[in-house]
Amino acid sequence: MRIPPKYKITSDIVKIISEIDSYQKLFSNLDIPKILKEKIQRTSLLKSSLYSARIEGNLLTLDELRNTKKTIAKTEILNISKAYSHLEKVKNIKIDHKFIKNIHQLVLNKISPDAGNFRKEASAIFNEAGIAIYFSPIPERIKEYLDTLIRYIYDDKEKFPLIKAFITHLIFEKIHPFIDGNGRTGRLLVSAVLKLEKYNISLMIPFDQYLDNYKSDYYHYLSEGLKNPEAYLIFMLNGYLQESIKIAEEIKRNLNKKETLYLTPRLEEILNTIKDHKIVTLDFIKRRFLKVPGRTLRYDLKKLQNLKLIIKIGKTKGSYYTSLSP
Repeated sequence: MRIPPKYKITSDIVKIISEIDSYQKLFSNLDIPKILKEKIQRTSLLKSSLYSARIEGNLLTLDELRNTKKTIAKTEILNISKAYSHLEKVKNIKIDHKFIKNIHQLVLNKISPDAGNFRKEASAIFNEAGIAIYFSPIPERIKEYLDTLIRYIYDDKEKFPLIKAFITHLIFEKIHPFIDGNGRTGRLLVSAVLKLEKYNISLMIPFDQYLDNYKSDYYHYLSEGLKNPEAYLIFMLNGYLQESIKIAEEIKRNLNKKETLYLTPRLEEILNTIKDHKIVTLDFIKRRFLKVPGRTLRYDLKKLQNLKLIIKIGKTKGSYYTSLSP
């Protein structure tokens, strides 16, 4: 396997990267209120985790994730979320065998006994019909190939961080170093390379949703990536661009809605609960937030009243709350 594969930086590739860079500059220069930025980051982290798991067949929805008891499906998503959070917190990132194993350990924690261990048996990638379409390298060559990939990551010949990140993902999936969890780990590796290159430092771009929406294309371009890396790169870059545009639109939309600038995650969830159910009582809110003390919830409701986002009707225990905005 040639690492990296031969690829050309075409005019189409440069054009897409230029568009993405313009959004990166926008995110860096825009005066985004801290609470709004944190909200967008939380949403991006959740989306990346949810859709990265969905690409692999996890069908849990956002509502089910919030309300369901712990299952393997929920653990899969929470594990990815913890891995992304871990990446965010690491200050001086060092990508090596230990780092890759650690990410995999986080991804498959409490799911697989092979978490954090390179495979020791032959592996193949199968299509939907169960036919092997790619045979992964033998286990004895995994460390050798990963060493070559890591040298590419740290080589400064490739000047475009996004290209380096996506080529890294492509090669990692071809090496297929683990029995399971390669896709989830490989997509996390994209974020790791971008962080190493000090790219995408303003806001996380959750492009896993795009990959899930176009899953068959994603698998196609991954499959053909070594033969036609330019087409693979254009697909991945387009996904990153589309999700960057969505983030920019979300920022604009939220900046025009003053209410979102003042709300903590719990306050926002309480407000959305009231909006969804039109009229609610304190007892109803308590049942939705079982781990939050009643006194704290009363304080939260009072704060929403002071912000003129909800009103309280009645003065007795039978009083209820309704939203002032649709």
